[in-house]
Amino acid sequence: MSFVKYTKTATFLFPLLEIPKSLFDCDVKTSFGKSIMTTRFLNAYLIDNDLENEYNDGNFIYVIIKCYQDKDFVSFYSTLIGFDNYVDEYEVQEFIVMIFSVPEKFTVDFDLILDGKYSQISPLAKQLIMKNNFYSNNKSTIPLILGKSTALKESWEKRLSNPNSEVDLKDQEVWPIINLDLESFNKAELRVISKKSKIESSKEFER
Repeated sequence: MSFVKYTKTATFLFPLLEIPKSLFDCDVKTSFGKSIMTTRFLNAYLIDNDLENEYNDGNFIYVIIKCYQDKDFVSFYSTLIGFDNYVDEYEVQEFIVMIFSVPEKFTVDFDLILDGKYSQISPLAKQLIMKNNFYSNNKSTIPLILGKSTALKESWEKRLSNPNSEVDLKDQEVWPIINLDLESFNKAELRVISKKSKIESSKEFER
């Protein structure tokens, strides 16, 4: 059961790290010995509000990892820290927070995305995002965002308009700009997620 709403960092910026999302796939057992497929990926953020360091203000991404201690964890961990853009890590609750730097070839794309200019990023960045994103809703929306779809623009205009005022987005992008407050986390929030994860798991196993 999914209960985490993926951030815009996980959707649009994580793919720039060129880490295959399939790497996070894992096969774990429930307390009843039932095997289930899940992911080690919890979410990705731009800022850790509990820290004051250079990683909060540069081209860095915090990737939160669930530490399922299955037979493949050591191999998974070794592969992940083997990426050239791996920077650092620390533990919070049962999670590992890994910090990665955005490759230099994608720094312009990184800045464009932060400015909400999704349609202006490079073709390679668009390709990576479409193939390797974490997104909570219908993934068919992603190419519409990156292509500044007229249909999506008209959908927004209809939603935002009312009988007394008709909205015209003109040549604006068709997706909201990244709100850094929503791309930030702290230890307290991870504790809540950790507790909720255990509650949701228990409900799932009881069925």
